[in-house]
Amino acid sequence: MDKMTSRRGFVGMTGAALAAARLGAYQRPEGRLFAYVGRHTTGPFFGSGKGGGINVFRVNMKDGSLTEVSKTGSEADDLNSDGMTVSADGRFLYSINLTPSLGGKSGAGGGVAAFAIDSGDGSLKHLNTQPSMGANPVAVIIDKTNSRVVVGNHGAVANVVLIGKRNGVPVIENRTDDATVALFPVRSDGSLEAACDASVFGQQPSANAGAPPANLPPALGPACHAVAFDRTQRWIIATDNGYDHIYVYRFNPNSRALEGRAFPTPAGKAPRHLAVHPRAPYFFMTNEREASVSSFYFDSSSGEVRPVQTVATIPEGYSGPRVAPSNIRMHPNGKFVYSANRGDDSIAIFAIDEATGSMSRVDVTRTGGKGPREMNIEPSGRFLFVCNLQSNDVVSFALDGNTGKMTQTVKITVPQAAVIDFATL
Repeated sequence: MDKMTSRRGFVGMTGAALAAARLGAYQRPEGRLFAYVGRHTTGPFFGSGKGGGINVFRVNMKDGSLTEVSKTGSEADDLNSDGMTVSADGRFLYSINLTPSLGGKSGAGGGVAAFAIDSGDGSLKHLNTQPSMGANPVAVIIDKTNSRVVVGNHGAVANVVLIGKRNGVPVIENRTDDATVALFPVRSDGSLEAACDASVFGQQPSANAGAPPANLPPALGPACHAVAFDRTQRWIIATDNGYDHIYVYRFNPNSRALEGRAFPTPAGKAPRHLAVHPRAPYFFMTNEREASVSSFYFDSSSGEVRPVQTVATIPEGYSGPRVAPSNIRMHPNGKFVYSANRGDDSIAIFAIDEATGSMSRVDVTRTGGKGPREMNIEPSGRFLFVCNLQSNDVVSFALDGNTGKMTQTVKITVPQAAVIDFATL
C-alpha cells in the first residue's frame, strides 16, 4: 500500500476567522443542535434482548459536551439501533433494527423504524416500522427531498442446510441469508410505505474473490454493509462486504425500482463503510479485513467506479491486536477523512487531494474508549463524536479544520452506544 502526500494548500486566515478554523468550524449552523445516539440491545449481537433504543442529547457547541434530554420508551426497547439517518429538514429520523427476527419472529428479517422529531425539545415519536427486506440491516439513508429511504441488509450470517440431489445422489447445499438493498417511499407524515423494490446481491463469488487473510474464516456469502448517495444523488452506492464488490444503482426521488451493476474490488479486503466527497468525484471506503482505506473515482454521468489508492490506517511496524476498520466519515470542508480502527481503538486521519482523490495519513488518535462502532461529525465540522460500543461511552473530539487533527474534550457513559446522528432545530 502506498502513501501519497496531499498537494492541497490551505488558505491563510487571521483573527477570529483563524481561531474558528482551528476548531474546524467552516460554517456554524443556526439553531439548537441535538444528537441522537442509537443503542444496541443487551442480548447477543444480532438484536435479541432489551435495553435498546435511542437517547436524545443537546450538544454544547463550546466543548462538544452532551446533555441528555430524553430517550425512547418501551416501544423501542427491542430496537437494536445500528444505523441511523436524519432527514435534510430535521423533521424525521430513521433507524434500522439489526436483527434477523423482527418482533421475535424467526426468519422475519430486520426492520427500519420511522420517528418524528419534535421541533421544540428534539424528542422522538415512533411513527411506524417496516420489514427491512433482509436479515440484519446495517445501513439507512434518506434522499435530500425526503422522498425515499434506502436500507442495506447485511444477510450472510447463518448457513442454511438444504438437501438436493446431483445425479440422483442426495447432497447438502449450504445457502446463506440474502444480502439486499431495499427502497422505501416516504409518506408526507414521515412514515414509511412498504418496500417498493429490493435488489439481491449475487450469490456466487466472482473470479476476483480470493482466499481470506491468514487466520480469518472465509466469507459466508455476499453481505451489504453500507449504502450512500453520490454527491449528485443520481446514484446509490453500496458495498458487498462478503464477496468484495461495489454495487451502483440509478436513483431519482420518484424511483420505485433498483437497477444497477456491480464492480469488483480487490479480493479479501471486505469493503465496509463509505464516505462521499461533497465536491470532488471521489468516495472513500474502509476495508474490514485489512487495516486500510481505499479511494475511488466515481463518474456521476455513467455510474462508473475506478480505484484510485489504498492506504494503511495503522503506522508502519504496527504489532498490536488485529485491526478491523469500521466506520469512515468525511469532514464537511472536504479536506479530511476519518477512519475508525477496531482492535487498537483509534481513529486514522487522512488529508485528501481533491484533484486526484489520493490520501496522506495525518495522524492516528486514540478513541478514548474500546470498540469504536460508528462515529459522526456534527454539521459545522467543529466536533467529532465516537460511539465506543464495548466500553459503553460516547467521546467528543474537537477538530482542527486546517490540520484535520482531533483533541478529546468530553466523555459520557451511554450503555451499548452504537451510532450517532444530528438535527439542527
